[in-house]
Amino acid sequence: MPSFNPVKQNRVSDEVMDQLKNAVLTGKYTAGDKLPSERELTEMFQVSRVVIREALRSLEIRGFVSIRQGPKGGAYVRQLSFDGVCQSFFDLFLSGRVSVTELIQARQLVQPEVARLSAINLEEASANLLRSALVAETAEHKNHGDRVRARMSTDQAMAKMCGNNLYRAIMETLIHLTQVIILEVKPEKLIFHDQAEHEAIIDAILAQDGPRAAAEMSRHLNTVGEGLMQLEAKFRKTKGLIKF
Repeated sequence: MPSFNPVKQNRVSDEVMDQLKNAVLTGKYTAGDKLPSERELTEMFQVSRVVIREALRSLEIRGFVSIRQGPKGGAYVRQLSFDGVCQSFFDLFLSGRVSVTELIQARQLVQPEVARLSAINLEEASANLLRSALVAETAEHKNHGDRVRARMSTDQAMAKMCGNNLYRAIMETLIHLTQVIILEVKPEKLIFHDQAEHEAIIDAILAQDGPRAAAEMSRHLNTVGEGLMQLEAKFRKTKGLIKF
């Protein structure tokens, strides 16, 4: 079990949080591990239980742990993900600080490069992932939510297979925001482009033709941009949100 240093600062909960976070980041605790109990942590850090609870709560907000209740309760280390980034970006959108126009501009900068890298880094497993995503996009789905998520299967696949975790974080954030808007507005026209556009992108990636994949993606984004901007206006009106 890792050893911790006694805390002697005014904001002691921050120091406790930093030491626990460092223990996770350095692999002393890994995903699924249970941290020591509150009682054990109070003894290890030589602070009050209130301080420990504040520190654990801060870790939970940052996505490092999940706090469970009940007989098997406690603070369990989570697998770090991009969920917090997605939620923060969506909150900025709700507050009117970010618009769909900017979302499209960001996608136009990032997504062609994601497509190019997906082609360059193509492996058998990622090729199969992409083919499965295309099948999911064209399949019949009974409810609106499944249809929306399926329509973005190839975008999500490319985010995973491009080999750049920062691009993946950006893409998953943009995909999440797009999905939330469409799920809320429920437009009659769910897709704003011909399916052949996605097929052209995928054909280029499977051929490992990076420049062609990037060019096809750029053309595709020019098509979908206008439809998404129209959805934003309806979304903000429906939710009574700040207009950008």
